Amino acid sequence: MNHTRRNPKTSDQRAFPIALVCLCLTALPASAHEFWLDPESSVATPGQSLSIGMRVGQDLVGQALPYLDTVVREMKHWPSGTSSQVNARLGDRPAMQDVALKQPGLHRFTVDTNPAYIVFDTLPEFTEYLEYEGLDDIAERHMDRQLPKVDIAESYIRNARTLVQVGPVAPDHLDAPTGMPFEIVVEGNPFAADQSEIDLKLTWQGKPAPDTQIAVFHKPDGVKDLPPATRTLVTTNGEGVATLDLSIAGQYLLNAVRMDPVQGPGSVVWQSHWASLTFHLPAP
Repeated sequence: MNHTRRNPKTSDQRAFPIALVCLCLTALPASAHEFWLDPESSVATPGQSLSIGMRVGQDLVGQALPYLDTVVREMKHWPSGTSSQVNARLGDRPAMQDVALKQPGLHRFTVDTNPAYIVFDTLPEFTEYLEYEGLDDIAERHMDRQLPKVDIAESYIRNARTLVQVGPVAPDHLDAPTGMPFEIVVEGNPFAADQSEIDLKLTWQGKPAPDTQIAVFHKPDGVKDLPPATRTLVTTNGEGVATLDLSIAGQYLLNAVRMDPVQGPGSVVWQSHWASLTFHLPAP
């Protein structure tokens, strides 16, 4: 599928820097533009420094992105209940470099982006993308709103996070919300030993996001002659909770998409938020 990524007109008449398009790969289909954080290691020791990159692509294969202040709104490091800003220079790749991991615990890193923009040439292209992301109802709502069937403009914002275990796991080393608008949080610690599954909680504006698809991309360690990653789907229950299978070590990327209508004189008619979470479980 080919579709066009253009900068649509908006009511505030902002100039959208060309750099914004680096959050998408123009050669990829509409369904394939996950954005995730990629630490050089998900397990570290106190006192170590760590770099974390940003990637966009599909099936856990993606292009490394440089830091651009037109793209990234905020980067944070959460070693415990409080956070600190992660600073970068324009063009840094990886975007977070040599972050000091001073204390043991489950460290969280987050990136929030500014809005970026995409235009779908036709309604079938838009519908295929929606079906892939579990947003089938949006196509019907699009028609109910009597919106155009061509040149469908969407803005999208990324809420990405990754987990790094520093030192041995302790009972109080637990994941926790960071206040991003759309967020996937582990109810516990994925690095704790002897667990074959764990619950996830998906929230929107701090409240549970029920009946929402979460795509689970998994790449096992040390296995050759397989596709880049497997993709399975889970759906949150009425409390915004879904269960993740942790029986196989390797790299995990969790991705969920939320779509909301945009009203106004501009050509953007939908805004999406993308929540992602990554961690890498070492083999026992």
